[in-house]
Amino acid sequence: MKRIFHPGGSVVTGSDLADAVLSYAEALSIRRRVDVVDIPVVREGGLPGRAQFLIGSASQLVSVTVAAADVELVELGTMELLRRKTLDHSALTPVELTAAEAAEYAQFDELDY
Repeated sequence: MKRIFHPGGSVVTGSDLADAVLSYAEALSIRRRVDVVDIPVVREGGLPGRAQFLIGSASQLVSVTVAAADVELVELGTMELLRRKTLDHSALTPVELTAAEAAEYAQFDELDY
């Protein structure tokens, strides 16, 4: 099991699910896109629940292994969906900035050191 930390707190989910969420967040960041994912989690007291995350280019997620549970949380359909979205090569190319968008971002050679 792994605990996913996000700016609002943390949730515990299966190790493969946590890995899939972080991999998908990375892929979305490269694509400059966001998405909402829905995963099963273990709530306080060991009760099952669900969590929804907005992930993508601004995601600040950390995954940490937690003490071994009696049963690993697995949801094959969710893991497969996340993996399929991660490998969606049709959206892997980052979008080029327009001239107006590029002007909004400072370039290192424009800064005084």
